[in-house]
Amino acid sequence: MDRIGRLLGSTSSASLARRVCGRMRNSPSTSGGPSRRVKWAASRYAAAMGEADEETARGSTAAKQGGYLFVVAGSLALVGIPATPGSASALVGVAVADLVVALLCFLLPWSRWPVSRVAWVSLAGFAVAGFSTWAFDGFIGGTLPFYVLIFVWLGLHQAPRAVWWAAVPATVSYAGGLVLSDAPPPVMGSTVVGVPVMVTVGLVISRYVRHLQDAEQQLRAQERWRTAMVSALAHDVRSPLTAIAGVLEIVGDDERVPAHLRPMLDSATRQTHHLTRLAGGLLDLERVEHGKLQLQLEDLDVTEIAAGVVQLTDPGKVTVDIPPGTTVHADRDRLEQILLNLTNNALRHGLGPVEIGARSEPGAMVLAVRDHGPGISDRDASRLFTRLAEGRPHTDSVGLGLWIVRILTEAHGGTVSFENTDPGAVFLVRLPAPA
Repeated sequence: MDRIGRLLGSTSSASLARRVCGRMRNSPSTSGGPSRRVKWAASRYAAAMGEADEETARGSTAAKQGGYLFVVAGSLALVGIPATPGSASALVGVAVADLVVALLCFLLPWSRWPVSRVAWVSLAGFAVAGFSTWAFDGFIGGTLPFYVLIFVWLGLHQAPRAVWWAAVPATVSYAGGLVLSDAPPPVMGSTVVGVPVMVTVGLVISRYVRHLQDAEQQLRAQERWRTAMVSALAHDVRSPLTAIAGVLEIVGDDERVPAHLRPMLDSATRQTHHLTRLAGGLLDLERVEHGKLQLQLEDLDVTEIAAGVVQLTDPGKVTVDIPPGTTVHADRDRLEQILLNLTNNALRHGLGPVEIGARSEPGAMVLAVRDHGPGISDRDASRLFTRLAEGRPHTDSVGLGLWIVRILTEAHGGTVSFENTDPGAVFLVRLPAPA
Protein backbone atom coordinates (compact mmCIF):
# COMPACT_ATOMS: atom_id res chain seq x y z
CA MET A 1 0.00 0.00 0.00
CA ASP A 2 2.88 2.39 0.71
CA ARG A 3 4.00 1.80 -2.86
CA ILE A 4 0.60 2.94 -4.07
CA GLY A 5 0.89 5.97 -1.82
CA ARG A 6 4.19 6.90 -3.40
CA LEU A 7 2.69 6.27 -6.83
CA LEU A 8 -0.15 8.64 -6.14
CA GLY A 9 2.11 11.12 -4.45
CA SER A 10 0.70 11.68 -0.95
CA THR A 11 0.13 10.05 2.41
CA SER A 12 -3.60 10.65 2.11
CA SER A 13 -3.55 8.74 -1.18
CA ALA A 14 -1.96 5.78 0.59
CA SER A 15 -4.72 5.90 3.20
CA LEU A 16 -7.31 5.99 0.43
CA ALA A 17 -5.62 3.02 -1.24
CA ARG A 18 -5.85 0.99 1.98
CA ARG A 19 -9.51 1.87 2.39
CA VAL A 20 -10.31 1.00 -1.23
CA CYS A 21 -8.54 -2.36 -1.00
CA GLY A 22 -10.40 -3.11 2.22
CA ARG A 23 -13.69 -2.33 0.59
CA MET A 24 -12.83 -4.44 -2.42
CA ARG A 25 -12.56 -7.45 -0.14
CA ASN A 26 -15.21 -6.78 2.49
CA SER A 27 -17.83 -4.28 1.37
CA PRO A 28 -20.90 -4.71 -0.79
CA SER A 29 -21.29 -2.54 -3.83
CA THR A 30 -23.08 0.75 -3.12
CA SER A 31 -25.06 0.31 -6.30
CA GLY A 32 -26.78 -2.81 -5.02
CA GLY A 33 -24.90 -5.12 -7.40
CA PRO A 34 -22.60 -7.98 -6.48
CA SER A 35 -20.04 -7.27 -3.75
CA ARG A 36 -16.54 -6.29 -4.69
CA ARG A 37 -15.29 -9.35 -2.91
CA VAL A 38 -17.30 -11.41 -5.36
CA LYS A 39 -15.90 -9.34 -8.22
CA TRP A 40 -12.39 -9.83 -6.88
CA ALA A 41 -12.95 -13.59 -6.67
CA ALA A 42 -14.40 -13.58 -10.16
CA SER A 43 -11.37 -11.73 -11.47
CA ARG A 44 -9.04 -14.25 -9.81
CA TYR A 45 -11.05 -17.11 -11.31
CA ALA A 46 -10.87 -15.46 -14.73
CA ALA A 47 -7.11 -15.04 -14.32
CA ALA A 48 -6.73 -18.70 -13.42
CA MET A 49 -8.80 -19.73 -16.41
CA GLY A 50 -6.68 -17.48 -18.59
CA GLU A 51 -3.52 -19.18 -17.35
CA ALA A 52 -5.06 -22.58 -18.12
CA ASP A 53 -5.93 -21.41 -21.63
CA GLU A 54 -2.36 -20.21 -22.09
CA GLU A 55 -1.06 -23.63 -21.01
CA THR A 56 -3.12 -25.48 -23.61
CA ALA A 57 -2.29 -22.86 -26.24
CA ARG A 58 1.41 -23.47 -25.59
CA GLY A 59 0.80 -27.18 -26.11
CA SER A 60 -0.76 -26.55 -29.51
CA THR A 61 2.07 -24.21 -30.50
CA ALA A 62 4.74 -26.70 -29.38
CA ALA A 63 3.09 -29.49 -31.36
CA LYS A 64 2.94 -27.39 -34.52
CA GLN A 65 6.58 -26.40 -34.24
CA GLY A 66 7.48 -30.05 -33.67
CA GLY A 67 5.49 -30.93 -36.78
CA TYR A 68 7.46 -28.42 -38.84
CA LEU A 69 10.69 -29.90 -37.46
CA PHE A 70 9.72 -33.39 -38.62
CA VAL A 71 8.55 -32.11 -42.00
CA VAL A 72 11.96 -30.52 -42.57
CA ALA A 73 13.72 -33.72 -41.47
CA GLY A 74 11.59 -35.88 -43.76
CA SER A 75 12.05 -33.52 -46.69
CA LEU A 76 15.82 -33.55 -46.26
CA ALA A 77 15.77 -37.36 -46.26
CA LEU A 78 13.94 -37.36 -49.59
CA VAL A 79 16.30 -34.75 -51.05
CA GLY A 80 19.26 -36.94 -50.10
CA ILE A 81 18.09 -39.94 -52.15
CA PRO A 82 19.71 -38.85 -55.47
CA ALA A 83 23.03 -38.27 -53.70
CA THR A 84 23.05 -41.74 -52.07
CA PRO A 85 21.03 -44.09 -54.32
CA GLY A 86 22.37 -47.14 -52.46
CA SER A 87 20.54 -45.97 -49.29
CA ALA A 88 17.33 -45.00 -51.04
CA SER A 89 15.15 -47.51 -49.17
CA ALA A 90 16.51 -46.37 -45.78
CA LEU A 91 15.98 -42.71 -46.64
CA VAL A 92 12.43 -43.40 -47.80
CA GLY A 93 11.75 -45.16 -44.50
CA VAL A 94 13.18 -42.23 -42.53
CA ALA A 95 11.14 -39.75 -44.57
CA VAL A 96 7.91 -41.71 -44.11
CA ALA A 97 8.49 -42.00 -40.35
CA ASP A 98 9.22 -38.27 -40.05
CA LEU A 99 6.14 -37.28 -42.04
CA VAL A 100 3.89 -39.63 -40.05
CA VAL A 101 5.07 -38.05 -36.80
CA ALA A 102 4.54 -34.62 -38.35
CA LEU A 103 0.95 -35.53 -39.20
CA LEU A 104 0.38 -36.62 -35.60
CA CYS A 105 1.74 -33.28 -34.42
CA PHE A 106 -0.62 -31.39 -36.71
CA LEU A 107 -3.78 -33.51 -36.33
CA LEU A 108 -3.97 -34.62 -32.70
CA PRO A 109 -6.00 -32.31 -30.38
CA TRP A 110 -2.99 -31.01 -28.43
CA SER A 111 -4.97 -27.96 -27.29
CA ARG A 112 -6.92 -30.24 -24.93
CA TRP A 113 -3.78 -31.39 -23.12
CA PRO A 114 -1.04 -29.66 -21.14
CA VAL A 115 2.14 -28.77 -22.97
CA SER A 116 4.11 -31.44 -21.06
CA ARG A 117 2.40 -34.19 -23.07
CA VAL A 118 3.93 -32.86 -26.27
CA ALA A 119 7.33 -33.92 -24.94
CA TRP A 120 6.43 -37.53 -25.75
CA VAL A 121 6.82 -36.67 -29.44
CA SER A 122 10.57 -36.45 -28.82
CA LEU A 123 10.61 -40.26 -28.31
CA ALA A 124 9.59 -40.71 -31.93
CA GLY A 125 12.29 -38.28 -32.98
CA PHE A 126 14.98 -40.14 -31.06
CA ALA A 127 13.78 -43.45 -32.54
CA VAL A 128 13.99 -42.10 -36.09
CA ALA A 129 17.41 -40.58 -35.42
CA GLY A 130 18.74 -43.85 -33.98
CA PHE A 131 17.41 -45.80 -36.98
CA SER A 132 19.08 -43.30 -39.33
CA THR A 133 22.41 -43.75 -37.56
CA TRP A 134 22.16 -47.53 -37.89
CA ALA A 135 20.99 -47.38 -41.52
CA PHE A 136 24.01 -45.27 -42.49
CA ASP A 137 26.54 -47.52 -40.76
CA GLY A 138 27.19 -45.26 -37.82
CA PHE A 139 27.56 -42.02 -39.76
CA ILE A 140 26.48 -39.54 -37.10
CA GLY A 141 27.05 -36.36 -39.14
CA GLY A 142 23.55 -36.48 -40.66
CA THR A 143 21.65 -37.21 -37.45
CA LEU A 144 23.54 -35.16 -34.84
CA PRO A 145 21.95 -31.84 -35.94
CA PHE A 146 18.52 -33.46 -35.60
CA TYR A 147 19.31 -34.51 -32.02
CA VAL A 148 20.35 -30.96 -31.22
CA LEU A 149 17.18 -29.54 -32.79
CA ILE A 150 15.02 -31.88 -30.70
CA PHE A 151 16.64 -30.59 -27.51
CA VAL A 152 16.29 -26.98 -28.67
CA TRP A 153 12.59 -27.65 -29.30
CA LEU A 154 12.22 -29.25 -25.87
CA GLY A 155 13.98 -26.31 -24.23
CA LEU A 156 11.65 -23.82 -25.88
CA HIS A 157 8.47 -25.48 -24.66
CA GLN A 158 9.22 -27.77 -21.72
CA ALA A 159 10.35 -27.42 -18.13
CA PRO A 160 13.96 -28.36 -17.31
CA ARG A 161 12.85 -31.68 -15.80
CA ALA A 162 11.49 -32.72 -19.22
CA VAL A 163 14.89 -31.97 -20.76
CA TRP A 164 16.58 -34.10 -18.09
CA TRP A 165 14.05 -36.86 -18.76
CA ALA A 166 14.81 -36.76 -22.50
CA ALA A 167 18.50 -37.37 -21.83
CA VAL A 168 17.82 -41.09 -21.18
CA PRO A 169 16.06 -41.98 -24.48
CA ALA A 170 18.47 -39.71 -26.35
CA THR A 171 21.44 -41.63 -24.95
CA VAL A 172 19.85 -44.97 -25.76
CA SER A 173 19.04 -43.84 -29.30
CA TYR A 174 22.41 -42.21 -29.94
CA ALA A 175 24.54 -45.02 -28.51
CA GLY A 176 22.22 -47.79 -29.73
CA GLY A 177 22.51 -46.71 -33.35
CA LEU A 178 26.28 -46.67 -33.09
CA VAL A 179 26.43 -50.08 -31.38
CA LEU A 180 24.15 -51.77 -33.92
CA SER A 181 26.23 -50.37 -36.78
CA ASP A 182 29.52 -51.57 -35.18
CA ALA A 183 30.92 -48.07 -35.11
CA PRO A 184 34.61 -47.75 -34.17
CA PRO A 185 35.51 -46.84 -30.55
CA PRO A 186 36.36 -43.18 -31.31
CA VAL A 187 32.89 -42.69 -32.78
CA MET A 188 31.29 -44.55 -29.86
CA GLY A 189 33.13 -42.19 -27.53
CA SER A 190 31.28 -39.24 -29.03
CA THR A 191 28.28 -40.32 -26.93
CA VAL A 192 30.11 -39.19 -23.80
CA VAL A 193 30.50 -35.69 -25.25
CA GLY A 194 27.56 -35.35 -27.64
CA VAL A 195 24.66 -36.19 -25.33
CA PRO A 196 25.77 -33.94 -22.41
CA VAL A 197 26.26 -31.06 -24.83
CA MET A 198 22.78 -31.53 -26.30
CA VAL A 199 21.21 -31.76 -22.85
CA THR A 200 23.07 -28.63 -21.74
CA VAL A 201 21.78 -26.71 -24.75
CA GLY A 202 18.22 -27.76 -23.95
CA LEU A 203 18.59 -26.86 -20.26
CA VAL A 204 20.02 -23.40 -20.97
CA ILE A 205 17.16 -22.60 -23.34
CA SER A 206 14.53 -24.07 -21.00
CA ARG A 207 15.71 -22.12 -17.95
CA TYR A 208 15.88 -18.88 -19.91
CA VAL A 209 12.41 -19.37 -21.40
CA ARG A 210 11.00 -20.24 -17.96
CA HIS A 211 12.54 -17.04 -16.60
CA LEU A 212 10.88 -15.00 -19.34
CA GLN A 213 7.53 -16.70 -18.74
CA ASP A 214 7.70 -16.07 -14.99
CA ALA A 215 8.51 -12.41 -15.59
CA GLU A 216 5.57 -12.14 -18.03
CA GLN A 217 3.20 -13.72 -15.50
CA GLN A 218 4.35 -11.30 -12.81
CA LEU A 219 3.78 -8.36 -15.14
CA ARG A 220 0.29 -9.60 -15.99
CA ALA A 221 -0.54 -10.08 -12.31
CA GLN A 222 0.66 -6.55 -11.53
CA GLU A 223 -1.33 -5.23 -14.49
CA ARG A 224 -4.52 -6.89 -13.25
CA TRP A 225 -3.95 -5.58 -9.73
CA ARG A 226 -3.20 -2.04 -10.89
CA THR A 227 -6.21 -2.05 -13.20
CA ALA A 228 -8.46 -3.08 -10.32
CA MET A 229 -6.84 -0.42 -8.13
CA VAL A 230 -7.38 2.37 -10.65
CA SER A 231 -10.99 1.32 -11.16
CA ALA A 232 -11.62 1.20 -7.40
CA LEU A 233 -10.04 4.60 -6.85
CA ALA A 234 -12.09 6.08 -9.68
CA HIS A 235 -15.26 4.73 -8.05
CA ASP A 236 -14.39 6.03 -4.60
CA VAL A 237 -13.22 9.54 -5.50
CA ARG A 238 -16.28 10.47 -7.54
CA SER A 239 -18.59 10.98 -4.54
CA PRO A 240 -16.26 13.29 -2.55
CA LEU A 241 -15.39 15.22 -5.71
CA THR A 242 -19.07 15.77 -6.43
CA ALA A 243 -19.51 17.10 -2.89
CA ILE A 244 -16.49 19.39 -3.25
CA ALA A 245 -17.76 20.72 -6.57
CA GLY A 246 -21.15 21.45 -5.01
CA VAL A 247 -19.58 23.36 -2.13
CA LEU A 248 -17.38 25.39 -4.49
CA GLU A 249 -20.39 26.33 -6.61
CA ILE A 250 -22.33 27.43 -3.51
CA VAL A 251 -19.39 29.53 -2.32
CA GLY A 252 -19.00 30.96 -5.82
CA ASP A 253 -22.61 32.13 -5.81
CA ASP A 254 -22.06 34.02 -2.56
CA GLU A 255 -21.69 37.72 -3.35
CA ARG A 256 -19.66 38.23 -0.15
CA VAL A 257 -16.64 36.42 -1.62
CA PRO A 258 -13.87 39.01 -2.17
CA ALA A 259 -13.09 39.81 -5.80
CA HIS A 260 -9.40 38.90 -5.47
CA LEU A 261 -10.39 35.34 -4.44
CA ARG A 262 -12.68 34.80 -7.41
CA PRO A 263 -9.93 33.66 -9.84
CA MET A 264 -8.66 31.08 -7.35
CA LEU A 265 -12.20 29.88 -6.69
CA ASP A 266 -12.90 29.58 -10.42
CA SER A 267 -9.64 27.66 -10.91
CA ALA A 268 -10.49 25.27 -8.05
CA THR A 269 -13.94 24.69 -9.55
CA ARG A 270 -12.51 23.93 -13.00
CA GLN A 271 -9.93 21.54 -11.60
CA THR A 272 -12.54 19.77 -9.48
CA HIS A 273 -14.78 19.29 -12.51
CA HIS A 274 -11.76 18.05 -14.43
CA LEU A 275 -10.93 15.48 -11.72
CA THR A 276 -14.55 14.33 -11.74
CA ARG A 277 -14.41 13.85 -15.50
CA LEU A 278 -11.06 12.08 -15.15
CA ALA A 279 -12.55 9.64 -12.63
CA GLY A 280 -15.42 9.04 -15.01
CA GLY A 281 -12.95 8.64 -17.84
CA LEU A 282 -11.07 5.94 -15.96
CA LEU A 283 -14.31 4.06 -15.53
CA ASP A 284 -15.05 4.61 -19.22
CA LEU A 285 -11.78 2.92 -20.11
CA GLU A 286 -13.03 -0.26 -18.50
CA ARG A 287 -16.13 0.04 -20.67
CA VAL A 288 -13.94 0.57 -23.73
CA GLU A 289 -12.04 -2.64 -23.05
CA HIS A 290 -15.35 -4.48 -22.80
CA GLY A 291 -16.84 -2.72 -25.81
CA LYS A 292 -19.46 -0.86 -23.75
CA LEU A 293 -18.36 2.77 -24.03
CA GLN A 294 -20.97 5.05 -25.58
CA LEU A 295 -19.71 8.22 -27.25
CA GLN A 296 -21.86 11.34 -27.56
CA LEU A 297 -20.63 12.42 -30.98
CA GLU A 298 -21.26 15.96 -32.19
CA ASP A 299 -19.58 18.64 -34.28
CA LEU A 300 -17.21 20.51 -31.95
CA ASP A 301 -15.26 23.73 -32.29
CA VAL A 302 -11.65 22.60 -31.85
CA THR A 303 -10.49 26.11 -30.91
CA GLU A 304 -12.96 26.21 -28.04
CA ILE A 305 -11.88 22.81 -26.73
CA ALA A 306 -8.19 23.74 -26.99
CA ALA A 307 -8.77 27.05 -25.17
CA GLY A 308 -10.37 25.16 -22.30
CA VAL A 309 -7.34 22.83 -22.15
CA VAL A 310 -5.02 25.84 -21.94
CA GLN A 311 -6.90 27.11 -18.89
CA LEU A 312 -6.60 23.71 -17.21
CA THR A 313 -2.84 23.52 -17.75
CA ASP A 314 -0.43 26.47 -17.96
CA PRO A 315 -1.62 29.45 -20.03
CA GLY A 316 1.89 30.91 -19.91
CA LYS A 317 3.46 27.94 -21.68
CA VAL A 318 0.66 26.62 -23.91
CA THR A 319 -0.49 28.31 -27.12
CA VAL A 320 -3.23 27.51 -29.62
CA ASP A 321 -2.71 27.82 -33.37
CA ILE A 322 -5.92 26.57 -34.95
CA PRO A 323 -7.76 28.25 -37.84
CA PRO A 324 -11.12 29.72 -36.76
CA GLY A 325 -14.11 27.55 -37.53
CA THR A 326 -12.17 24.27 -37.40
CA THR A 327 -14.55 21.52 -36.32
CA VAL A 328 -14.28 17.84 -35.52
CA HIS A 329 -16.90 15.14 -35.02
CA ALA A 330 -16.18 13.73 -31.55
CA ASP A 331 -17.30 13.33 -27.95
CA ARG A 332 -16.65 16.61 -26.11
CA ASP A 333 -15.40 15.22 -22.80
CA ARG A 334 -13.24 12.54 -24.44
CA LEU A 335 -11.73 15.00 -26.92
CA GLU A 336 -10.88 17.38 -24.08
CA GLN A 337 -9.29 14.48 -22.20
CA ILE A 338 -7.19 13.55 -25.23
CA LEU A 339 -5.84 17.08 -25.70
CA LEU A 340 -5.38 17.60 -21.96
CA ASN A 341 -3.35 14.42 -21.53
CA LEU A 342 -1.16 15.22 -24.53
CA THR A 343 -0.59 18.77 -23.28
CA ASN A 344 0.25 17.67 -19.75
CA ASN A 345 2.59 15.04 -21.18
CA ALA A 346 4.36 17.70 -23.25
CA LEU A 347 4.72 20.00 -20.23
CA ARG A 348 5.94 17.17 -18.00
CA HIS A 349 8.45 15.49 -20.32
CA GLY A 350 9.27 18.22 -22.84
CA LEU A 351 9.96 21.96 -22.80
CA GLY A 352 7.78 24.92 -23.60
CA PRO A 353 6.26 26.45 -25.46
CA VAL A 354 3.67 23.75 -26.11
CA GLU A 355 1.62 24.31 -29.25
CA ILE A 356 -1.85 22.89 -29.90
CA GLY A 357 -2.72 22.83 -33.58
CA ALA A 358 -5.08 21.21 -36.07
CA ARG A 359 -5.22 20.60 -39.78
CA SER A 360 -7.55 18.88 -42.19
CA GLU A 361 -6.57 15.86 -44.27
CA PRO A 362 -8.67 13.91 -46.76
CA GLY A 363 -11.16 11.98 -44.66
CA ALA A 364 -9.67 13.02 -41.33
CA MET A 365 -9.01 15.86 -38.91
CA VAL A 366 -5.51 15.86 -37.42
CA LEU A 367 -4.95 17.37 -33.97
CA ALA A 368 -1.33 18.09 -33.06
CA VAL A 369 0.37 18.84 -29.75
CA ARG A 370 4.05 19.79 -30.01
CA ASP A 371 6.70 20.53 -27.40
CA HIS A 372 10.27 21.82 -27.75
CA GLY A 373 12.07 19.32 -25.55
CA PRO A 374 14.61 16.55 -26.29
CA GLY A 375 12.11 14.36 -28.20
CA ILE A 376 11.28 10.67 -27.75
CA SER A 377 14.12 8.18 -27.35
CA ASP A 378 14.14 4.84 -29.15
CA ARG A 379 13.92 3.07 -25.78
CA ASP A 380 10.64 4.82 -24.93
CA ALA A 381 9.10 4.74 -28.41
CA SER A 382 8.05 1.08 -28.41
CA ARG A 383 6.06 1.33 -25.14
CA LEU A 384 4.94 4.93 -25.38
CA PHE A 385 1.20 4.26 -25.59
CA THR A 386 1.09 1.22 -23.29
CA ARG A 387 -0.53 1.17 -19.88
CA LEU A 388 1.70 2.29 -16.98
CA ALA A 389 4.61 3.09 -19.27
CA GLU A 390 6.90 5.33 -17.23
CA GLY A 391 8.61 8.24 -18.87
CA ARG A 392 11.79 10.02 -17.89
CA PRO A 393 12.91 9.71 -14.26
CA HIS A 394 12.17 12.42 -11.70
CA THR A 395 8.71 13.15 -13.07
CA ASP A 396 5.33 12.64 -11.41
CA SER A 397 4.02 10.53 -14.27
CA VAL A 398 2.24 7.25 -13.47
CA GLY A 399 2.12 6.08 -17.08
CA LEU A 400 -1.61 6.30 -17.81
CA GLY A 401 -1.91 9.52 -19.82
CA LEU A 402 -0.80 8.40 -23.27
CA TRP A 403 -2.46 5.01 -22.85
CA ILE A 404 -5.76 6.82 -22.17
CA VAL A 405 -5.15 8.93 -25.28
CA ARG A 406 -4.71 5.81 -27.40
CA ILE A 407 -7.77 4.08 -25.96
CA LEU A 408 -10.06 7.10 -26.41
CA THR A 409 -8.72 7.84 -29.89
CA GLU A 410 -9.29 4.26 -31.02
CA ALA A 411 -12.80 4.41 -29.52
CA HIS A 412 -13.45 7.25 -32.00
CA GLY A 413 -12.12 5.09 -34.83
CA GLY A 414 -8.93 7.15 -35.06
CA THR A 415 -5.20 6.67 -34.54
CA VAL A 416 -2.50 8.39 -32.50
CA SER A 417 1.18 8.61 -33.37
CA PHE A 418 4.22 10.77 -32.74
CA GLU A 419 7.10 12.27 -34.70
CA ASN A 420 10.37 13.65 -33.44
CA THR A 421 10.93 17.21 -34.62
CA ASP A 422 13.84 19.57 -34.25
CA PRO A 423 13.48 20.37 -31.45
CA GLY A 424 10.94 18.35 -29.49
CA ALA A 425 8.23 15.94 -30.52
CA VAL A 426 4.73 16.26 -31.93
CA PHE A 427 1.83 13.93 -31.14
CA LEU A 428 -0.75 13.51 -33.89
CA VAL A 429 -4.34 12.40 -33.30
CA ARG A 430 -6.19 11.51 -36.50
CA LEU A 431 -9.97 11.40 -36.14
CA PRO A 432 -12.16 10.30 -39.05
CA ALA A 433 -14.33 12.91 -40.70
CA PRO A 434 -18.09 12.27 -40.52
CA ALA A 435 -19.48 10.38 -43.51
